[in-house]
Amino acid sequence: MDNKQEAALAPSKEAFQFRMGLNDNKAGMEGLDKEKINKIIMDATKGSRFYDNELKKDQQVNQRIEKLMQQKSQLTDQQIKKAQIQVDRLALELERNRDLSRIIVHVDMDAFYAAVEMRDSPELKDKPMAVGSNSMLSTSNYLARRFGVRAAMPGFIAKKLCPTLKIVPPNFDKYRAVSSEVREILAQYDPNFLPMSLDEAYLDITDHLSERLAWPEDKRTFMIRTNNSGGNKPLPGKQEQVECTSPVLFEDSPSFVADQNFSQPGLGTTEENRKPSLENVVVFGTSVEEAVKEMRFRIEQKTTLTASAA
Repeated sequence: MDNKQEAALAPSKEAFQFRMGLNDNKAGMEGLDKEKINKIIMDATKGSRFYDNELKKDQQVNQRIEKLMQQKSQLTDQQIKKAQIQVDRLALELERNRDLSRIIVHVDMDAFYAAVEMRDSPELKDKPMAVGSNSMLSTSNYLARRFGVRAAMPGFIAKKLCPTLKIVPPNFDKYRAVSSEVREILAQYDPNFLPMSLDEAYLDITDHLSERLAWPEDKRTFMIRTNNSGGNKPLPGKQEQVECTSPVLFEDSPSFVADQNFSQPGLGTTEENRKPSLENVVVFGTSVEEAVKEMRFRIEQKTTLTASAA
């Protein structure tokens, strides 16, 4: 390995700051002052065990890269050409067998742990909060993200970024219970869905969409019950009668139900019809988009939590 390669692999201040600094790819962290936040993070971590551990990880990564570069330098042109042919054949085989006819949906609950805690403790809803400990955070709500607070960040650093941050200890029994409620709904769209974590899953809804085309309208009809429904009896043949009090996590993440402006067939949008006591009916269509909207709607009605889907 020449001197240029060695210099490229040596730990650099920029690379280390990138590892330690703000990751603004998460929802709710757009437009933040990255330079200011990174300075606070670096100042807060220097001399801590976390800083030393991250520095050690950075050095280990560079050592692995160096080892791979050494192995690469020992390969002959013939070996590289042979490997390239094998890779090209594999890529061709994968492309030949790739099935693009299936419709895959990715469902991800919004700030799941934080959302569950805000639902169960409404006083947290309007405060920057995170789930975890002083050592490490699992997630944060959207208000906390505006300060640069994120998952996989030590709580003591998060407190430097947001002194008013409320850190709630995790309750995984509760999260698993809510996750089970969500999964019961997902299984109705794909019995063999692939869970990636408690709050995330991939679904193949191709078969569901085929069956959905033949469904009568009442099978795609659901009721929205707002607060203080006044004991009105449910309409016959309708489903999912659950009170909807979804917490608004942040300005750019509104309740799915509130965003849809549903109303009963035959009724206008008068002030009287918007009263909290009104039971509304919503009918979903048969398209991919409508099926996904229905899925998100049912998750929110069941758990009062919102989900993203793509």
